[in-house]
Amino acid sequence: MSTSRIHFQSEMQDLRLRIVEMASLALNQIERATAAWESVDVAAAEQIIADDDRLDETCAELDHQIYRIQLLQAPVASDLRLLHVGLITVVALERVGDLAVAIAELTRTVRPGDANPEIQATLSRMSARAVDTLALAVQAIARSDADLGERAGVQAQTVRDMLYELPDVVAAADTHTTNTNWGAAAVLVGRHLERVANNGGELGRRVNFIVTGEPYRRSTAATATGD
Repeated sequence: MSTSRIHFQSEMQDLRLRIVEMASLALNQIERATAAWESVDVAAAEQIIADDDRLDETCAELDHQIYRIQLLQAPVASDLRLLHVGLITVVALERVGDLAVAIAELTRTVRPGDANPEIQATLSRMSARAVDTLALAVQAIARSDADLGERAGVQAQTVRDMLYELPDVVAAADTHTTNTNWGAAAVLVGRHLERVANNGGELGRRVNFIVTGEPYRRSTAATATGD
């Protein structure tokens, strides 16, 4: 293998690692945002909003790195597919950071004591599953593992199902113990968490394109949710 090719493979490996690192930042933001929402911790919410700048900066750096590899190196077809999906992944992770900010902003609109335990429990399950879905997708991309990517796609559907059920959970809640404003904000939090999972599911399904070169087709369910 030529020296230039060895250098190129090293750059590609570095890109994979940096995407995983960016995913860790995004996932941490979502986990912290959900925790801030549950505890109505406004100070924590403000910090999450401030920390979004770091994720935006990382997105810009990886955008530049991907374009530089494309322009200055000589990637073969499989490498080009990884670079293509890598760029989509970076943008998706930046969007996940925005969703964390949106949850943090909703935290500033509610008061301690307004939460309904049953609704909160549903959101907690959605958050855990959404985070796991995105983590699976990023692992699948880093390993070029199409089966793992498909698992992320399947798992995203379970979060979508939870979102469809959330309005019924809110409607069934005791109106004497559930603040109306909090309930409306909770539905929006659920929507944001479903978007996190949907990003994970869509990224997971793109791994097959990296591995086989078969054109990516959006899932019907994801299209129906308006992503």
